[in-house]
Amino acid sequence: MKMRGLVIRDVSVRSSQQPSNEDVDHESQQEIGQSSTVNPSNAPNPVVPLPVRATRGASKYSFIWNLPENHKIELPLTSSNQPIKKAGRNFTGWLGTIARKPQLCPIKYKNWTRMPDEFKEEIWDILQSKWIFPEEPARLEAIKNRTLSLIAKSWRNYKSTLKKKYFLGSGNRARVPPNDLALENKNSRSKQTNVHTGGSKNFASYAEEMVTALGHPVDRADVYVKLHRHKDGTPVNTIAESNIEKINELLSESSNRVQSSDLTGSIAWAPDDVYAQVFGNERNGRVRGVGFGPTPSMHPAKSTPAIAQVRSQERDAEVTQLKNQVASLTEKMSRYENMEERMTQLMQLVQNQQNHSSEASRGGFSLDQQSPTPYRSQASSHQETNI
Repeated sequence: MKMRGLVIRDVSVRSSQQPSNEDVDHESQQEIGQSSTVNPSNAPNPVVPLPVRATRGASKYSFIWNLPENHKIELPLTSSNQPIKKAGRNFTGWLGTIARKPQLCPIKYKNWTRMPDEFKEEIWDILQSKWIFPEEPARLEAIKNRTLSLIAKSWRNYKSTLKKKYFLGSGNRARVPPNDLALENKNSRSKQTNVHTGGSKNFASYAEEMVTALGHPVDRADVYVKLHRHKDGTPVNTIAESNIEKINELLSESSNRVQSSDLTGSIAWAPDDVYAQVFGNERNGRVRGVGFGPTPSMHPAKSTPAIAQVRSQERDAEVTQLKNQVASLTEKMSRYENMEERMTQLMQLVQNQQNHSSEASRGGFSLDQQSPTPYRSQASSHQETNI
């Protein structure tokens, strides 16, 4: 069946313990010790808190948590294991609800690496009970690592939100004149010169739509041009306009394009592609313009001495393993050939023995069938003749 643009399948899976509806309704409520907060009324200079604008609040994705036991949602992925389309957006947003559940992601741990593995395995079991993932072991492991990294990012952001809300307070902000605060925010906003118009949809989803419309792969320079223009086609600002002009000039030569045949929505990139020529080389840890997941070390053209040495060692190990397998198979084949030769000799020997036995049998039969008359005539020749 289909719901909200999602493809949901009825599968036979073993039911696992899922958070109840009551947990879903209270997913973002974690008790904070009263002793850790400051009571404004007891402060030396009490201030009146500013009114808070009513908002919708955090998304709960109850329709995913409340899926029937034997139903799963198909998750479309690119070749880089990035979720795309409507289901991908719901998947990414739903991961944030996991990060806000105290029974799944407790906030008492300093960082994600100190989170016990049993919590992570429980999260992965819940994910597999709600979504359909590829069955290849290597790809499934990569999806697991990437998904847990997304949850870790949401978990850190949630902890930061709680600390800002309950520990830092807003007393200092009330003392700042509104005009000064507006100027500070304006200055902070002016430093963000490379804003895009993509919204909350990830870059992989836009790339998948572009591939479907164009019929050929796209690289991150194409995605930049797409997401730094308004609906009417005008650039978002003068900086984006200058960058788009440089990109279009470089893309006019086909030799500058990244060679790729991927039509799944993965954004093609290379350390020396058009995007890198305009914006500079990549830093460690992430690749600009392709979304969450890919890192510079993942590209085969990336050649730092350490990475090259590791890859060389991995290739040498694979070659050694393949050589050992070939030697083992050759030895087995040699043994089989020797056994086959011995079996052939044995069969020949048995056949020869059968032939000799048959000939001997036929020879004995002919002697037995000869007439005894010659023997009798010979015997009678020695007898006396009566005249």
